[in-house]
Amino acid sequence: MRTDINYSPTDCFETFPLPYTGRMESEVASSYYEHRHSIMLSRGEGLTKTYNHFHDPEDTSDVIHKLRELHIELDQAVAAAYGWNDLNLGHCFQSIKQGVRFTISEVARREVLQRLLKLNHERYAEEVKQGLHGKTGGAGRVAGGRKKTARSRPNKPSATPMLFDIDEEQP
Repeated sequence: MRTDINYSPTDCFETFPLPYTGRMESEVASSYYEHRHSIMLSRGEGLTKTYNHFHDPEDTSDVIHKLRELHIELDQAVAAAYGWNDLNLGHCFQSIKQGVRFTISEVARREVLQRLLKLNHERYAEEVKQGLHGKTGGAGRVAGGRKKTARSRPNKPSATPMLFDIDEEQP
């Protein structure tokens, strides 16, 4: 096995702590998708070039500005779905490892990651109480009651790089 990062739906997506309550406004998501699609068609560009414009502080065109506004609305809808209406996302241009990006502020990013980590711990504790982990009736099962497969890995520290470079506080 290699030690580089890979995406596995059973390890990443299916275990991601999605909100129980709240609902992302489909109108916001649809507006974002439709506007982005219209930009791509009118310019004859794909996603990569469109997002290169999106992340370029020098691109002040109306269509890209509108895409950024819709992106902010979409991020706020996602935060609201988690019940995080108190969170100021502080969108701005920032220099990160991948270059300059239009994204949430560093303070907001750290807070979102801390809240997701806390929520993940809470969900895991709920699953343990339901007997979905360990020797208490749910041995061999993972989140959602699915049976572990030979590809499943135990939760143990790894020498592979962390996805998020943050200091984690235990809940």
